[in-house]
Amino acid sequence: MVTRISGLASGMDIDSMVKKLMTAESAPLDKLNQQKQLMEWKRESYRETSVKLVTFSQELSKLNMSSAISAQKANITGNTSAVSAKVSSSASGILDVKVTSLATASSTTSSAAIELNASASAPTDWGTVKLQDIKGSGISGTVPVTVKIGEASIEIDPVNETIDSFVNKINSNKQAGVSAIYDSATGKVSLTSKTTGAKDIELSGDIFSALKLGSTITGGEDAKLTVNGLDMTRSSNTFTMNGVELTLNSASGSTSTRIEVAKDTDKLVETVQGFVDAYNDLLSTLNNKVSEERYKKYAPLTTDQKKDMSDDEITLWTNKAKSGMLKNDDILQSAAADMRNAMTQGVKLDDGTTISLAQLGITTGTYQTKGKLILDTDKLKAALDKDPDIVTNFFSKQDSATAQSNKYTDQDGIFARMRKISNTSLQKLADKAGTSKVSTDLSASFLINSTMGTELTSIDRRITDMTARLNMIETNYYKKFTAMETAINRYNSTSSSLSSFR
Repeated sequence: MVTRISGLASGMDIDSMVKKLMTAESAPLDKLNQQKQLMEWKRESYRETSVKLVTFSQELSKLNMSSAISAQKANITGNTSAVSAKVSSSASGILDVKVTSLATASSTTSSAAIELNASASAPTDWGTVKLQDIKGSGISGTVPVTVKIGEASIEIDPVNETIDSFVNKINSNKQAGVSAIYDSATGKVSLTSKTTGAKDIELSGDIFSALKLGSTITGGEDAKLTVNGLDMTRSSNTFTMNGVELTLNSASGSTSTRIEVAKDTDKLVETVQGFVDAYNDLLSTLNNKVSEERYKKYAPLTTDQKKDMSDDEITLWTNKAKSGMLKNDDILQSAAADMRNAMTQGVKLDDGTTISLAQLGITTGTYQTKGKLILDTDKLKAALDKDPDIVTNFFSKQDSATAQSNKYTDQDGIFARMRKISNTSLQKLADKAGTSKVSTDLSASFLINSTMGTELTSIDRRITDMTARLNMIETNYYKKFTAMETAINRYNSTSSSLSSFR
């Protein structure tokens, strides 16, 4: 490393002179750093677009769920309190339900007072009574005892097990399928099956007899009802028939419950409005990106330039410099154009008929709105009244012949078309900028093996090489000035020596 001399001999500000010389030498490096910054800003803007496309695709998946695009509801008349109903997208038809009796659960309770061994004293809280102190429990010694409720085995600690802990073990055993409670004042116990229906549950173990519960949990009954004139029984008060989940609440009496499955118009309108909003939001982003003003005179600021500016000035300048990174970008323009075209093309049904946007009350607005969709909900509701399947057919239809391709046909519904166009655009962005095709994280890392990733790697390499070369140039400048200072210092020393002989 060269020794830097301050210029005491020559009287010159060497550091300042070298800095000025290096400013000129560094101009190519500054341009290279600015080129890198512009490319990074452009890549970040691509990532913002990619996130928007992924978010749009995720929203399409939600809207295409049967609960949204094929939403149905149950219109209940007659005895509306006796039966409740929930419908699935596959539900159909009309059900006339008359409930004779509800399903009940099997149960058993202590039939008499619990007796204790002669050595045990009467408790104030029966929950603390140990099972070994109950007369006839069959529990003694230190060897664990196993009892059974149905097919479930429950192990009893003969030394420490109490009525309270035994009841807790029963309740926590999922296989037993029984709810247990006890009265702390009397020690009496109740066991009730967690499921309804005419099914008995066997109890095995002396402790159940000692608790006066008997050997079987009995008394459950199936629900009895008539559906569309057909008598039937069900073990549960909740079951599904023709895609309709029925819940029996009470006996019907003289009036039956009529359940008619119909399209849920309000939900379908909500789904269509959700798509329109998501589509307009994405299209607005694409249009804004490609039309944003580009200020070419505002280049990225260098470190030296920032030193002479305030924070507010730097922010204003940088905002101008970052503006319009994707102005007239081919990928974004193509995506926006393809989506607009896909929306305006009708969807061809299997019978050869075609559904258009206008039939659903959707228009594309004026030229100035650049393809923005406008929904007339009244017209959509009228269309649904005329054809309940029009929304499902227009949006959710898919051409099976091209299901694995990102190219759509006139037999693809709008959701399939939008998804395919989004996938194509996401692939182009990934190839060019290294953006993720699935992430909605604005800070997600970029893939290196992309066009811009390769270019940035090359620029980084050139910056490294140029920085090393500039360091050598700066060192050489200091070497030359050091040599000059050394020579002047020697001259001054010689001159001083000669003057002493006068």
